[in-house]
Amino acid sequence: MSLTELLILVGVITIITFLFRFTPFILPKNVIQSPLVLNFGKKLPSGIMIILFLYSTGLSEEHVNQKFITASFLAAIPVTLIYVWKKNAVFSILSGVIFFYIFLI
Repeated sequence: MSLTELLILVGVITIITFLFRFTPFILPKNVIQSPLVLNFGKKLPSGIMIILFLYSTGLSEEHVNQKFITASFLAAIPVTLIYVWKKNAVFSILSGVIFFYIFLI
């Protein structure tokens, strides 16, 4: 990839990112508070988490290893329980990393 192509790519990504960031401030309130947008806002975070979980559990081509997959699924159990118990994302993520490596050993 040449320098020109790289700069064009970074420019396009920057423009798209800023459009997504500033769109809520530009749209009227009745559009932002419509049932469709509110429902989408409620469902999107869990959908993204599911995709990230499936990718990180080793279901991609790079991590096709039974021990890695098993450790990922086992570590998800305490992460979920700790998040439901403490409602603290940082604590549950850190515990997930710790449990993942414990189960990986």
